[in-house]
Amino acid sequence: MKKVFLVLFTVLFLPACVTAREANDDLQSAGEAAVADTKVIMGSVVVFGNDPFTYAGIVAEDGTHYAILPPEKEAELYPLQGRLVKFTVVFVTPQEPSLASLNLRGGAVTPLAWEIVL
Repeated sequence: MKKVFLVLFTVLFLPACVTAREANDDLQSAGEAAVADTKVIMGSVVVFGNDPFTYAGIVAEDGTHYAILPPEKEAELYPLQGRLVKFTVVFVTPQEPSLASLNLRGGAVTPLAWEIVL
């Protein structure tokens, strides 16, 4: 009976666990612990700080400031500076605090997709 249960468990539940694990690993590849909470944010990319310590963030229409993680995504968003953009983001908890995540109090996000509105 135990063998039958073990085989059924393995066949039915293991593929779902592996798929969820792979999705979570994709989000954690940058070193952040992923939280499966997506949100759409309307706002613009703004560069904060002074050279050589600059970092990009998202300023939502309601005035909330979000840090962008990982740094590779931040570099991709620099050209969108000053444009109104519709972001689809996942909120993340940084494992190592960065300058942006310490200063921007809206939280840290990983942009999954974005669309230029204006």
